[in-house]
Amino acid sequence: MKKLIYLIALFLGFTSSAQGILHIYNHSSYDIEGRLFANNLTNCTPEVFTFYKVPAGTMVDIKSFNLSNLANPPINSWAVRTSTPVMNVPVPSGLLITMGNLTRWHFYWFKTKVAGTSLDTGDPDFTMGDQHFCGDTTSQDYIHGVVTEAKWYYDSTTNETTIIVKDI
Repeated sequence: MKKLIYLIALFLGFTSSAQGILHIYNHSSYDIEGRLFANNLTNCTPEVFTFYKVPAGTMVDIKSFNLSNLANPPINSWAVRTSTPVMNVPVPSGLLITMGNLTRWHFYWFKTKVAGTSLDTGDPDFTMGDQHFCGDTTSQDYIHGVVTEAKWYYDSTTNETTIIVKDI
């Protein structure tokens, strides 16, 4: 484990990417839930991901993996894959600080649910993300569903990613 952390820290000197802030604005009347990912820009690993549910009408700012437990709703652990196997890492963690310097927000694959339930709304899977790295060919920056629509936006000047979900 010490060698792994040392190697990851070593990569910090060779990379200029960093995850930046993630804004999720769920202006819809539906909950959204799914997998949230951040990846390295060049070779997909390291990869950091978690399952995340954002209730209807909620605006979330995730400043970093290591501060994600302060978001509302909080994220208290992340899965980290530097190769195989995947490690589950609690928040806060020195490893998550390192991962934040190696990755950028990449993908949020979510479904819309009737607020407060597990019932699907009939919307398609929202495969929101940035197709510009990690060989991603499936994610979209805009999806028009049945009851909601979503937009993914990355601002390279501020290094912030924004996801906006709203009712149609």
